[in-house]
Amino acid sequence: MDFQPDLSRRALLKAGLAAAGSSLAGLSWAQDGAGTLTMGVISQNTGTFAYTGPLVLKGAQMAVEERGGTILGHKINLISRDDEGKPAVGVRRLTEAVASDKLRYFGGNFSSAVGLAELEVARQEKVLQYAAGGSEDFTGARCSPYTFQWSCHAYTALRATLEYVKQHMPDKKKIYTITADYVFGQSLLHYTEVAAKELDLELVGNANHPSGERQFTQYFTRAFSTRPDIILLLTSGADAVSAVRQFHSFGVKQVQLVGPWTLEVEQMKELSASMRAGMILGLNYYHTIDTPVNKAFVARYMKAHRSAPSYASAYGYDSFRTLLLAMERANSVEVEAVAKTLEGMSFDSIFGATSIDAHTHQTVRPYYVIQCKAEQDMADEFDLATIVATGEKPQPAELNECKRAA
Repeated sequence: MDFQPDLSRRALLKAGLAAAGSSLAGLSWAQDGAGTLTMGVISQNTGTFAYTGPLVLKGAQMAVEERGGTILGHKINLISRDDEGKPAVGVRRLTEAVASDKLRYFGGNFSSAVGLAELEVARQEKVLQYAAGGSEDFTGARCSPYTFQWSCHAYTALRATLEYVKQHMPDKKKIYTITADYVFGQSLLHYTEVAAKELDLELVGNANHPSGERQFTQYFTRAFSTRPDIILLLTSGADAVSAVRQFHSFGVKQVQLVGPWTLEVEQMKELSASMRAGMILGLNYYHTIDTPVNKAFVARYMKAHRSAPSYASAYGYDSFRTLLLAMERANSVEVEAVAKTLEGMSFDSIFGATSIDAHTHQTVRPYYVIQCKAEQDMADEFDLATIVATGEKPQPAELNECKRAA
């Protein structure tokens, strides 16, 4: 997700190197120094996606706890910093952590703009980033030896979602898109166009909306004028919640609302069951994934937090678990050795069999399509939806813009 315009590399690095602001501390397993390894969660604790930072940290803590707070004889110093959802702040926090805490590995960004800004610091400082933003640039035009991407590629997400729609709603072929006008949304729109062409679906129009939009009536009015079968919401967070609420106020029953990367569990809970019921969504993670690693993770998480894990906490857990596994396989905590090990690594994760593309650094894993349940069909408060399909078709190689040397 992305809420800020891209800033120049020079401006971002200048902001980070010149900063002297304070940081928000998280959990520290050990004081930094000889025999310790500092890893960090740099994520949003305030602002639009303030809920994500604490959840990513909870997941990361669980991955560290599984190893008793150590790796290869090094005590793990796990720190947390608030990027406020702002690129300049994320750069500042990361630069401070590298200089003051000797941070060597980090994850946490939920804003693509923040994560892409941090990518440049990671490249300069030679620290390893395991990202979660939705922009294709992490593994495309701005790919880096020091950045890996945990979330699915936007192409994989759109292809999985639209393929399900085509197979199970064959009469619905005309799609109108409502798109967030920043990097994340435009990346989804681009791959909507690619996947729709592959699947012989018709795009009948698009409306861009700014970040922070709360009035979607104008966009739906325009959309309905094209007589679509489907409205595809290429937006997220609070904007998406507002859009879904206002869609239902129209009372249009013949148009299917689909969100390929739109609502996480936290936003789903902000909507009434009647608004969610029947809605088709795409997710990077849902807690009912049927694999041994995920079942064990969910059981431990439920016991510790009395809640089912969602995208943010699963990302924190699985990305840090993967980094620690790579250190173990490399028999080293040095960034260069671990990065080399991650390239092409195959392993068992919360998704089951998982690998990392050696060139692009994209994690090759499934994307999940869910259908939201009616209230009477929910077994408990966490039983919001059913996984109805998975897809893991990778971005076509000819569309990838990563020029990183092998």
